[in-house]
Amino acid sequence: MPTVLTNAIEIHCTPEALYRYVSQPWRWHEWHPNSRSASSSVDILQVGDRFDEVIELQPLSPLPFRLRRQTRYEVIEAEQHRSWEVRGETRDGWINIRYEIQSFTGGARFTRTLTYEATGLSSLLMPFLKSRMTEQSEIGLANLKSRLEGEDEVRNQD
Repeated sequence: MPTVLTNAIEIHCTPEALYRYVSQPWRWHEWHPNSRSASSSVDILQVGDRFDEVIELQPLSPLPFRLRRQTRYEVIEAEQHRSWEVRGETRDGWINIRYEIQSFTGGARFTRTLTYEATGLSSLLMPFLKSRMTEQSEIGLANLKSRLEGEDEVRNQD
């Protein structure tokens, strides 16, 4: 059965700057603690485009054991400045990430929904991973807010 984690935060930046930043997976490692790297052959990802990401999880924190996985994503929705969604496949499951952006005076509300399902050995670790992934998602959004509100060059790009 899939697990769903939803987090939201208000960020004082333009919806355009927020969308542009979060829809560049090669920048995810700058704000999300589980992302290690990502690469794509295009600069602006549209529906049908693919990219790869390396994710690292520490399910039994503070123990040093880590799960490192390569994920291959496809963009399934890209509505400029409003929503962006990808679906990824790993060797032991799948992951879906959806971003929704709503404008308000002085900023944007960012909602991130992570849906995933693991198989094999990883499914045995899910009871440990869910609380850890919830914590990491909250940290990621706080980092995103800090980064976008703290960097004038990111906040003011159009």
